[in-house]
Amino acid sequence: MAMSKSETLPEETIVDILSRLPAKFIGQYRCLSKQWCNFLSDPQFIKAHLTLHAHKQEKKLIFISASQALKTIAFNHNPQNGLIIDAISRNINFPKLEDNWSNVACSCNGLVLVRNQEHIMFLINPTTLECHRIPTFHLALPHGNSCSVYGLGYDFATDDYKTVTLSQHLRGHIDSTFLDVYSMKMDLWRRLESIPYNLLTNLSGGTPGVLVNGALHWMASKTSSVVIIAFDLSDEKFLEVPAPSTLDKNDLDLYGLTALRGCLCMFSAILEDEIDVWMMREYRVEESWTRFSIARMDLEYGFVPFNPISDDDVVLSVDRDKLTVYNMKEDHWRYVEVDGLTSEYGRIGTFIESLVSPMFGKRAEGYHIA
Repeated sequence: MAMSKSETLPEETIVDILSRLPAKFIGQYRCLSKQWCNFLSDPQFIKAHLTLHAHKQEKKLIFISASQALKTIAFNHNPQNGLIIDAISRNINFPKLEDNWSNVACSCNGLVLVRNQEHIMFLINPTTLECHRIPTFHLALPHGNSCSVYGLGYDFATDDYKTVTLSQHLRGHIDSTFLDVYSMKMDLWRRLESIPYNLLTNLSGGTPGVLVNGALHWMASKTSSVVIIAFDLSDEKFLEVPAPSTLDKNDLDLYGLTALRGCLCMFSAILEDEIDVWMMREYRVEESWTRFSIARMDLEYGFVPFNPISDDDVVLSVDRDKLTVYNMKEDHWRYVEVDGLTSEYGRIGTFIESLVSPMFGKRAEGYHIA
C-alpha cells in the first residue's frame, strides 16, 4: 500500500539506508526515475557510499582473457568458516569499444586504469560500466623505443584522481626518467621535473605503482643500488622509503611491491620453498618492517603474482584455468577454477565495487527525493 506524504521516510533515513547497499544495487535504483538517478549520482552521496564500503568489502579480480576481452571474478565463501569455495566470472562490455585490451595497469576506489593494443589508456568502473578515454599526451615517449610504468591514485587535497606515468628511453644517450601526471578533474596532462631514478621492468615488464598513504610506490635503481621510491600525490614530490635493513641490497630487484592491510609490503619468490614477505607496519619507519613467509606448495618457480583481495586472502598464482588462493589466517590453500583465465601477470589486477565515476563531468547538486 502506498504511503501518504506524512508517512514518507525522512530523507536522511533514506540516504542512510541506500548508502549501506552494495554499489551494484544502487545502479538498479538509479533506473527508477530521473530524480532518483540524479540523487544517487550526487558526488556527496558517492563519497559517503565509498567511505562506508571501501575498507569492508573484498576485492574482485579483473583480467584480460585470451580473446583480449575484459572479465571480472567475484568469490563465494563458505558461510561457516569464511574460506573461498568458488568463483564467478563475467564479461565487461563497453559500447563502441572493441575487445583488444592488452594491460590492466592499476586501480583506485573502484576505478581501473587499462590499456588497449593501440596503447590508448582508459579509466573504467567495472561495476557501473562507465568508461573514460584518457587523451594521449603529446610529449609521451614513442612506445617502440621506451618503457613505462603507471600509477593511479586519489589526491585528497584537491579531490582529484591522478594518473602517473614514468617513462624512459630504451636506447640512446638520454638517461632521464620522465614524470607525467594526468589530472582527471582538469582533463590535462603535465610533465614535471625528471627524476634521478631508472625503472625496473625485469620482473613483469613494468609493475604498477602501489598506492599506500597517499603515495604511489615503485622499485627503482639509483646509481648502483635499488631503492623504493614514493610519489606523493598531493605535493607531487618523490621521496625514498627505507627497505628492511637486513635484506641484501643486491637482491632488492628480485622483490615486488603490494599493499596488504593498508601497509606497504615487499614480496619475493626467490627462495625454493617459500615466498618471503615484508610488511611495513608504520609508514616510512625502517624498524617497523616485519617479515613472514608463505609456503610455496607446488607453485611454479619464478616470479609469483601477489594480489591481496582481502586482509586474509591472497591470489598467488594465475594459471590458464585456475587461481591459487591462500588464506593467511587459516594457513589454507585452495585452487579455484575459472573459465578463460590468462597466465600473464600483467593482464590481471584487483578492484573494489564503487559508484565513483570516471567521467568527472560536473553533476548538478542539491537533488532531493520527493
